[in-house]
Amino acid sequence: MKHIVLYTLIASLLILTPACGSNPLATPDTQSTIDAAVANTATAQAGIQATVDAAVAATATASAALATPTPDAALATPTLDTALATPTPSVEYVTMTEEELAALIDQAVADAAAATQASSEATTQATADDALTQEEVTTIEVQVTGAEEAIAYAEELLNAYYGLYGDLATETLYLLQAMEEDLALMAESTAALAQALVDINATLAEGVALADETITQLEATAQAAAAKAAEIQTQKDTWTAALQQEWEHRASQALSVPPNAIAEDRAGAVQSAFDYLDTVRDALSDNKLSPNELSQIAQLGANASAGLNAQGGPQLQKLSGNINQITEQLARGQVTHAKEGLGTLESALGSRPSLPSRPSRP
Repeated sequence: MKHIVLYTLIASLLILTPACGSNPLATPDTQSTIDAAVANTATAQAGIQATVDAAVAATATASAALATPTPDAALATPTLDTALATPTPSVEYVTMTEEELAALIDQAVADAAAATQASSEATTQATADDALTQEEVTTIEVQVTGAEEAIAYAEELLNAYYGLYGDLATETLYLLQAMEEDLALMAESTAALAQALVDINATLAEGVALADETITQLEATAQAAAAKAAEIQTQKDTWTAALQQEWEHRASQALSVPPNAIAEDRAGAVQSAFDYLDTVRDALSDNKLSPNELSQIAQLGANASAGLNAQGGPQLQKLSGNINQITEQLARGQVTHAKEGLGTLESALGSRPSLPSRPSRP
């Protein structure tokens, strides 16, 4: 089972991709987009549980079949790989805003923590009598596999966030790194748990009694994973709250930059708007933004907006609002929305002013 949760996110992306509206200043309904993304992720988690339940039931059926010999040679014992096989669709994270991707991370980390705690509880319940059967071991293996895949998906989302917004999210990056460390420790514990179960299963298959130390170590490994799962829940909430504040701070700083060069005529004002537009497009050519790029964009945006207000006349003055909106969207990590705004701005500006020809060399 490879990245189980992803199989419903293709549907999410149809929701996540914003539509172009006729109003250049229309603000996307970000909250409803995030709610839809999280809802689809929750639906995927229900699918995970159903898959796990099916795998457990298949394992129980196989165990019963093995206990009662049958002349049917075609009867095969279902394996975990067969029971948990699911499609693995790809996801284009570059189509998501920072807020949308952060919402998916929040949900994925919560799901990984829940799956890890569930595998720990299954281990504790199975070892409560200081013994284990092969059926109990296989049931725990299913839960552990689900936890491993949930953790892997959360780590995948964190890596995507680093690649797209890691340079810009300087104020909260340390919180994300702490969460990543806990995910790595959870992955390490669940991997150790999975390996221990493989060894135990082999021992039981040979008819050898398990040592008390083996069961004790298994319980300790499961408890260590559960402890990190509980810890990461708090870290996740702290990061989410801090990120909301960072977006506000970024936007406030970007929009408070005063102009330092204002065009003296209409052609100059239009040219300054095109300079802003070209700079933004160049900065977004790699689908991410650095603090230095945002600072340059904010300055050029302030200059272009002031120039249009002063020299643009009734038709072009209103475009200063478009420029401010694009700058704010970039500061908030709404790159996909900003790209659409650039197209609207360019169409409204009309033709580029003709640059004066350079004198020919003698």
